Amino acid sequence: MKLQQCVIDFAIILITIPSLVVVALLLDYMMNRTGWAEQLESQIIMAALAVAFFLICIMISVYLTHRVGNCLWAGPQSDQQSIYTVERGLEDSASTPPPTYETIMSEHDPPSYEKISKIFPPPEEPPPSYAATVALGRDAAAHI
Repeated sequence: MKLQQCVIDFAIILITIPSLVVVALLLDYMMNRTGWAEQLESQIIMAALAVAFFLICIMISVYLTHRVGNCLWAGPQSDQQSIYTVERGLEDSASTPPPTYETIMSEHDPPSYEKISKIFPPPEEPPPSYAATVALGRDAAAHI
């Protein structure tokens, strides 16, 4: 199956890329080297080439999105997670409320101020501000 998909992908590349190049070159030739603005037949050919170029681009983008797994005409595939399953999963988890502060802290008391001040001692002198560093002419990068 994987070999078959690789062959299909390769065939699509071999068909679409040269087709786009040929249509683009024909459009360029018609616009630059013929008097397409004065002749009705040339205008019809230009419109047909532009529509063909547009349709080839649309078909390539539809195939690529389908190949990636986002089927545009059938919606998301059932084996993949979609936005609807994610929303449904969030609704189920919303039925149970989150824990409160009391339920979490009922087992342990918060640490005392003395214990926290030993872990994080206050600075002995505040660091100089940027303006003071610039005013004193010190290296600002060393203090920031």
